[in-house]
Amino acid sequence: MPKIDWNPGRGRRGRPLRRMLGMGQQQGLLVMYGLAAVAVVFALAAACGAFDGSDPKPAAPVAGATNTDSDSAPTGGASPSAPEDSSKATGLLMASVQHYAGLLASGQKIVGHTRYPSMSAYDDAFGDPQSPAAALAKFRSTPNPEADTSYLDAEQQAAAAYDGDHRGALSQWLDDMAKAKTHLGQWVVTAGQYQQGSATQAALDAAASAVNQDLANARSDAGSLSG
Repeated sequence: MPKIDWNPGRGRRGRPLRRMLGMGQQQGLLVMYGLAAVAVVFALAAACGAFDGSDPKPAAPVAGATNTDSDSAPTGGASPSAPEDSSKATGLLMASVQHYAGLLASGQKIVGHTRYPSMSAYDDAFGDPQSPAAALAKFRSTPNPEADTSYLDAEQQAAAAYDGDHRGALSQWLDDMAKAKTHLGQWVVTAGQYQQGSATQAALDAAASAVNQDLANARSDAGSLSG
């Protein structure tokens, strides 16, 4: 290493650098060595691109991680509607169908085949709380099947549970259940007329068949959600 001249400017006005800095020759050498080391560090850092202003490079993908598209949606994952979602929706709809089927069955059990021969006989029976006439009147009050619209709530719950593309099936189920509700109300009216003697057994049976057909269609609609 070339010898450092620590006495520059020794002319008429010159003054040794080490005297100006207040240090001896050995201390001056240590300072110069330190400055040289710092310069080497900066040179290496510049060569490695520490000062090129580039952004950090993204980390490599982790093995086994799920890839996502531009909308951050998983690719190759499950469909929007999981099997358990469709099963839950189907169960809700089926339970509603069974509820209306149960209302019809309860009404049929009350009415049976009791058909009073005249309005006078019907009036007499109506005054007896244990008679089919009184039981049917109570049935029309509670649970009041003619005003039962619980299928609407069932459809909303099923739609919330199932996030698939079967809105057509849900709409069809809703239509068939609306028909079932209407026909059930008509059956109740016919049952009252049957007890009073103004409606035949055939008319009562036809009214019940209409309800059952609507409910069968609704079951098919609900089953298509899982298909």
